[in-house]
Amino acid sequence: MKDSSTGILGFRPSDSRITAEFQRICGIQIHYEKKSEQGIHSNGVAKANGGCTGSSLNGALTTETHEPVVNGSKHSSTNGHCHEAGTKDNYKNGMNQNGITNGFVNESSLPNGLKSRLKNSAESNGSTKRNGLIANQDCASSKKLTNGHVGAEDDSEWSVSYTVENPVLYYLFSFGASLGNEIFYILFFSSTLWNFDSFVVRKVLIQWCVIMYLGQAAKDFIRWPRPKSPPVVRLEQRYELEYGMPSTHAMVGVAIPFGMLIYMSGRYEFQFTYGLLFAITWSILVSFSRLYLGMHSVLDIVAGIGFAFFLMGVTAPFVDEIDRFLISHPHAVPIMVAACIILCFLYPSLDKWSTARGDTTLVLGVFSGIYAGMWFTGKFHPADVDYFVTPEPEVPPFALAIPPLLDISLALTRQVVGVAIVVVILTSLKLGILHALARLLGLDPKDPNTKRHLAVELPYKYISYFLSATAATYLMPLLFLRLGIARASYYSEIFNLAQQ
Repeated sequence: MKDSSTGILGFRPSDSRITAEFQRICGIQIHYEKKSEQGIHSNGVAKANGGCTGSSLNGALTTETHEPVVNGSKHSSTNGHCHEAGTKDNYKNGMNQNGITNGFVNESSLPNGLKSRLKNSAESNGSTKRNGLIANQDCASSKKLTNGHVGAEDDSEWSVSYTVENPVLYYLFSFGASLGNEIFYILFFSSTLWNFDSFVVRKVLIQWCVIMYLGQAAKDFIRWPRPKSPPVVRLEQRYELEYGMPSTHAMVGVAIPFGMLIYMSGRYEFQFTYGLLFAITWSILVSFSRLYLGMHSVLDIVAGIGFAFFLMGVTAPFVDEIDRFLISHPHAVPIMVAACIILCFLYPSLDKWSTARGDTTLVLGVFSGIYAGMWFTGKFHPADVDYFVTPEPEVPPFALAIPPLLDISLALTRQVVGVAIVVVILTSLKLGILHALARLLGLDPKDPNTKRHLAVELPYKYISYFLSATAATYLMPLLFLRLGIARASYYSEIFNLAQQ
């Protein structure tokens, strides 16, 4: 009787098999090989060594006849099935032991430890799928093994490899996944603040911080594991130790594009329909990239999207007041820094180390650093800045159009110069803080485990990103001003609130 909680295809949304099947559809093929077996190619094709000889395509056996192996008998092979002409030993020896050909596994030769851990096998109306058949001892009956999962991933006798058959999708989804990584955050926030509109980006920043903190904390509170590998192939290693529910990539894939769309509306004149299509495309690309890379189940992604929209709706009424407070209040910086440090310590305790806590600290550091830099810009700026800023700022809505070539060249100059300097500052701070903390605590700064200590991880992440973000929003605009490449409206967007 089918479980009523399963979907129309017999799978739960959290089932790893859905992620694995999506990967197969997109051209990621998984292969299993017994490490001690020399008669098997890395792609699972059985070699010709007196038994069934194999073709070079997908591990399918296509030879018509074979020399006798046992008892002088001959037997034929069609499409990977060995038809036994004599004893059971004929089949066992006629095909390489543990040979894997397009997902067909000789179960009789599997070690007991591996055979006992075969998971997720199921009958499917007597039919079998590619990458999903185990040949039994008598080579006469078979049972389906879902997605070719041939054992526990920790079995030292077996190695798992994969091939990417569609490089276009690989690069497309790798790009989609990068839209939720550290490098993207550096480029996105710096380019939009220096070259576009800090009024819009500040509001997106507030919601991004709330969504990332609660999303990451939810992972370590719920502790829902990522999809099983195998049958899923994990193409991304950095986040492998984190829990999966909800997908914070999917949450960011909602927060940034839809946040920009919402806060640009009314301030800029543009076709809202085109903006909505762009935001939806962005969100879909990021979400599907998590399935493609094998990092999340469908349920992780759906929950992440829903959670992100919920948090955006809850925080939206308070965004303007929070922004005004952080820019204009005389004690905004110490209050904000204290609140962020408290949130770091309130983060759920970890049952195992992962990058989640450090990444959450990074988010808080970037958020508070950007606002600290803008607060300093409003309170402490050279006198000549007042002459540079347009005395009467334009009144929205502004026309959204392709800027002149001169403005594009200035924007590129700001971006290249600014990012290069900020990266140098960030790298130097990381190195200096790590060595100082390691010496203070008697740890080895070269040991990767040093960064995992709570007393090192939190200040290492928070201080380095806080100071770098402060430099990006306070020092870099002043440098641009001295170089004659500044964006004048950057200051007016801050002064309008700071002087209230």
